[in-house]
Amino acid sequence: MDLQKAQKLLNAAFKDRDRQLAAAKSGEEYYHNRSKIKQTGAAAIDEINRFLCDLGRNPLKSADNRIPTNYHKVFVDQKIGYLFTYPPQLDIGSPQANDQLTQALGSDFGRILKKLGLDASNWGRAWLHYYIDEHQKLQYHWVSPEQILPVYDVNNIKLPLKYLIRTYAMTDDAGETYERYEIWDDKECSYFLRKTSELLKDVKPEQHPEQSGFTGPKVLPNRFGQIPFIEFRNNADATSDLEMYQDLIDVYDKVFSGFANDIDDIQEIIYVIKNYQGAREQTVYDDEGNPKRVPLDPLQMLKASKWIGVDENGGLEVIHGDIPHEARSKFIELLKVQLYIAAMAVDPNPDKIGNASGAYLDYLYQLLELKAGMMETEFRPQIDELIRVIAQYTGLGEPSKIEQTWTRNKPKNYLEIVQMIAQTPSSVMSDETKTKEHPLVDNWQQEREQIRKEEKDRQEEMMKLPQLGGDPEDPVDE
Repeated sequence: MDLQKAQKLLNAAFKDRDRQLAAAKSGEEYYHNRSKIKQTGAAAIDEINRFLCDLGRNPLKSADNRIPTNYHKVFVDQKIGYLFTYPPQLDIGSPQANDQLTQALGSDFGRILKKLGLDASNWGRAWLHYYIDEHQKLQYHWVSPEQILPVYDVNNIKLPLKYLIRTYAMTDDAGETYERYEIWDDKECSYFLRKTSELLKDVKPEQHPEQSGFTGPKVLPNRFGQIPFIEFRNNADATSDLEMYQDLIDVYDKVFSGFANDIDDIQEIIYVIKNYQGAREQTVYDDEGNPKRVPLDPLQMLKASKWIGVDENGGLEVIHGDIPHEARSKFIELLKVQLYIAAMAVDPNPDKIGNASGAYLDYLYQLLELKAGMMETEFRPQIDELIRVIAQYTGLGEPSKIEQTWTRNKPKNYLEIVQMIAQTPSSVMSDETKTKEHPLVDNWQQEREQIRKEEKDRQEEMMKLPQLGGDPEDPVDE
């Protein structure tokens, strides 16, 4: 790709990048407990305190607790644990092919899948990159969505990837910091560099290092014939989970932090002594040690001495803060209920507990199941694509079929399930399906193989037993 085309492509792709990143990055910030309350405080308490201090009013309202409740992390981890605690079991046609696929996927498959689910929940979409390593072995790993700028083919109704731009920081041997751009299409990957201090229009092709034996811009062929990145969307709109309930979390954090502020402020008791003015100036010293008289800050005086004088008839009055506990507690309770509904999550403190029936557990998890199902629908074809790539580059060929069996991580009424399986005749449900659905079976494929092995062993043992009803003329040992 030539420089002029690359600059045009980069300018178009980066046009709305900052706005899109700001919106998408909110999910990551809230997940790490850095919600809006950290910047604004409860009802912008900084500005309010400054205004009240200037007026000399409401000195009791001065606490500034900023407590994020971290509900977003609870909701996301609940969904990810529900979906990906048990990675989907894959079947591509035969036990031998399944074993080869499992070996090619490696032990990191479940961990990478969880990370993709986490990124998709926070950013709206996640990205997986597959590549050939220095040992000519196919590898795959997740890539931060912050690094990826997809360019779709808008002339195709399915919106396939036309180009993919990956951008990240790098530092050369001289300590100079650069932005590096990889521009992928189905034929090649071109590399471009831009110094961090320069503008986007100053991007230049990256040159091969002298010791490599090559000259000219760095362009590598794409060995796959397609862009080696797979997009995993959170839902059909590629929106983050946070968008469903961010405003509710912000309100909850403000109310909760305001409650903590009131608890702190109620400890502040001020005595109003009528007809006693008290001191109105104080002595301070400059940098050279010279004393000078300055007016007392009323708010500082109140905090230090806990009393204030006023021009009225003699007397003493005590002022302290009040907490509208009942109204605020009710509002927090209503907010919490609405939060779980908006987040489509499961309340960990339901009204009923104990040995609940399967129907009641399904009722508790119905919203979470709907949300998880939308993510599963988006992830299934992408996992199929990864399997086809692995099958192609490991010699398995095109799979005759690809089946994914997903297992939810939720409480179950095992007695009900086992009874239902036992009471279902084989004319309705096969033994293989019964093994898949049995709650005590973790890997149904291994379980079916073990069942076949034990059945074969029993038949061999039966063949070794003496035959009953033999020839009556045979001699009998006495």
